[in-house]
Amino acid sequence: MFVVAVLWTAFFVVNFNIAMMIPLLPFIQQDMGLSPTQAGMVLAAFPVVALISNLALGPLIDRFGRKRFIVTGAAGCAAILLLTAAARSSIPIALGRAATGLFMPMIGASVYAAIADYIPAPGRARVAGYVTSAAPIAFLCSMSLGTFLGGLFAWQLPLILLATVAMVLAASASRLPTTRPEALSDAPISARTYRQRLLSLSMDASTRLLFAAYFLWAAAVFIFLGLYPSWLVQHGLAAQGTVAIGSMLLVGEIGGLFGALFSGRLIGMFRHPFGLGVFVVAGTAAVVLLIPAGAGLIAFQAVGYALFAFGRDLTLALMLGSAMQLVAAAQRGSLNAILNAVYQTGATVGGIASAWLYGARADFTANAVVASALLAGSALLLWRLTKLKQPDDGGHAHAA
Repeated sequence: MFVVAVLWTAFFVVNFNIAMMIPLLPFIQQDMGLSPTQAGMVLAAFPVVALISNLALGPLIDRFGRKRFIVTGAAGCAAILLLTAAARSSIPIALGRAATGLFMPMIGASVYAAIADYIPAPGRARVAGYVTSAAPIAFLCSMSLGTFLGGLFAWQLPLILLATVAMVLAASASRLPTTRPEALSDAPISARTYRQRLLSLSMDASTRLLFAAYFLWAAAVFIFLGLYPSWLVQHGLAAQGTVAIGSMLLVGEIGGLFGALFSGRLIGMFRHPFGLGVFVVAGTAAVVLLIPAGAGLIAFQAVGYALFAFGRDLTLALMLGSAMQLVAAAQRGSLNAILNAVYQTGATVGGIASAWLYGARADFTANAVVASALLAGSALLLWRLTKLKQPDDGGHAHAA
């Protein structure tokens, strides 16, 4: 139970850090008088550096162990978050977010690999679901605390709170068992090792399909989610008011919590762990496609968003948890890191496309159609993966 609590906290820190800048940025802009260019620099600093950091960290995590990087990443993030909270201009804040992009991936790229280190194979899907439940809770906390504390008190307070949680995480993770030697890589850290690791994972048919499916899924999620709240406020539920819309979105995230918690139970109903993903991602595509048809109907939007959140977080647990079965133990850190990089790339592409599509069609139809099509493509790739090979408990695969 202690291991699960530590890994849950680690995933909470990762997701809170990603989501908190959405509500905080307007208050930072107001406090410091940031221009749109400076605000964009602050917002982009973390994902740009984190993308590179994820790709660089994989072999290091495999070589030196997941525990060490969770501790180091949490301690580094705690210090940097406090320094960022003390910044008084755009440049130090952007540098702080960039530095966080170096240390936060140490945590994010270790979490699901650590599940495979510490949890016996029969319980991994269930524990992955528990850990993934940190994502919707982090989103709820970051949005509510960011708006409340940033608006009524100071935008620095959520950063200080997250730094405190990161300190607790560093102290708690230091008590985790040391990674078993047989789960570590003995390959030297060299350009050749990086090339071999990246090529071996990208050339393997199963992981290649997984990367493509995960990219399409991440892009689709952000094409839909990026401008969905704006559409609700401006058009979809304009008559309801921002309080009702905000409450609807917060309640809808409970669907995401249930999706994460029930993922382990539902995965067991399918012969192949990604078999569930085919149905859930396809179902999410259908829900997204119907969303514009419910303009003006708050009950319709509440149910639709709850179903979307359920599918989103169930799929996240499935993708990250079951992926670890596709590779040997000594490659799990690299796989976790590459999946993080794929997710961030998909999220960036999806966020840009979301704004462009919404500009083209303010009725949200373009966002819904494109997101639904990408989700359908992701479901098709997952279906092909289920026909390709069946992972076993030891990280090896055999014909399905």
